[in-house]
Amino acid sequence: MSLAQIGFDRYQRFRAAADLIRGLALEPGQEVLDVGSHDAAFAAFLPDHRVTPCERIIRPPDQGLPWAEGAVPVVSALDVLEHVAPDEREFFLTELARVASRAVVLGFPAPQAAAAEDLVLRLTGSPWLEQHRAHGLPDPALVETILDRLGLAWQRLPNACLPSWTAMMLLMYGVQDQAVRGQISEFFNHNYYALENREPAYRYIYLCQKPGTEGHA
Repeated sequence: MSLAQIGFDRYQRFRAAADLIRGLALEPGQEVLDVGSHDAAFAAFLPDHRVTPCERIIRPPDQGLPWAEGAVPVVSALDVLEHVAPDEREFFLTELARVASRAVVLGFPAPQAAAAEDLVLRLTGSPWLEQHRAHGLPDPALVETILDRLGLAWQRLPNACLPSWTAMMLLMYGVQDQAVRGQISEFFNHNYYALENREPAYRYIYLCQKPGTEGHA
């Protein structure tokens, strides 16, 4: 299966995050720890690096990541923060920053997506979106306050235009044939990805660099 056949929602966040990581100019073979991942799909977007999926639950006070401080050049967490309880999100972000020596790449749905998510949830019953509703979508201002407190130099990028995301989610849930779903995603990803990273955004992707590492290979 080609990368473009990956479901459009995953493709959008994986490609955007991979592009940011490649922009860091890491040495080939360096590790990227992908927190919250349940498979190796993200690794396919970074063939020159060693991507380690990590499904471990990160929860205070004693369930942090089992890696030493600065053990991994880059830590990613893509569409994970919204599945973390609000009072545990600062601990989660602190653990990502603790383990990363160079950068954290973070992605999560923005609050303006809540109404669209409610519509998709009502029509499809998606268990993932049900958890989004239970925990509430992260507030970028609060997240950025935490990133500032951690001393990270961050930039926020829009990812997945909200109207397109809504229409595509409803379309994909209405198509049962997996081969057809793959063809729809491939067409969308190939033709429209470059147009979709704009406001109003479904999610934001953050590149958060450790102090003194900005611009270093």
